[in-house]
Amino acid sequence: MSLAASLERFAERAGDPVALVHAEMVRRWPDSEALFVMDRGFQVRGQMLAVAFEALLDGEGRLAGLIGIERLNHLNIGVDPAMFDGFLPMLRDLVRQTLGAEWTAAMAAEWEARLRSVS
Repeated sequence: MSLAASLERFAERAGDPVALVHAEMVRRWPDSEALFVMDRGFQVRGQMLAVAFEALLDGEGRLAGLIGIERLNHLNIGVDPAMFDGFLPMLRDLVRQTLGAEWTAAMAAEWEARLRSVS
């Protein structure tokens, strides 16, 4: 199963993963909750997750530059660099945890390669 398949299974198991991802962000970085005070309908969080998925699935690497630009944008609004840099690894951990026994060494290797390519 590939990275793409792991994300598909994650979405199947988690339903709409936005709330689950947000809860994990707040667990890891409690200060992140304040960043979303105006996002009552979870639209910003949903868009953030959609861009993260797109960057992970972008096999041509077109979005790698976008990650750098977004890092600067996020720093400008007060996002801790450790939080921004830790988001995709946190997502990988959450997918791995959600998939449980379905998580494979091949998935882990593909995730690691992809995380290196977009960081």
